[in-house]
Amino acid sequence: MITPFQKKFKDICMKLGKNNDALYGALTIAASKGILRPTFTMMDKKQEKKSRTYTAFREGLTGAVAFFSYLVTNKGVEKLANYIVKNTNKLDKLPQMKSTLSLVSVSLTALFVIPWICNYATKPLLDKIQGANTKQPTPKKQLQKTNQPAFQSLYYGKMYNNFNSGMRIGGGL
Repeated sequence: MITPFQKKFKDICMKLGKNNDALYGALTIAASKGILRPTFTMMDKKQEKKSRTYTAFREGLTGAVAFFSYLVTNKGVEKLANYIVKNTNKLDKLPQMKSTLSLVSVSLTALFVIPWICNYATKPLLDKIQGANTKQPTPKKQLQKTNQPAFQSLYYGKMYNNFNSGMRIGGGL
């Protein structure tokens, strides 16, 4: 005996199996990352709160941006595929053209569109949400005269000159 849930699940699986598009996998990954990664990040109590908040916000924003970017670029892919097959008179190749362009668009969206949007939007949105939009001037460090030794002894000079780090420009020791 098949329950209504099993029937619905079978119908969904059959529909997805007939129309196996790269978009479905990308949407599933974007949604799960957008929900699970921020949740697990906020549960990590070993990191400081500001770091957790920023990371969780960035992951959630990336998931949301990815989900909607994939949907938008997929609509563009469908129009482009229709245009290409009509101009080449290969209407029988429409499903293959859509599938190929869908894979390309998912890849290009993940490589360029999503990082660009997230890099542009993360800080302003996080500042607006946290209410940290007002910039406070950073206090300048005042120079204080201290009675520190001059360290001009021969021992210090040898120790300092024997320590090599980085590229050396100019004369010898």
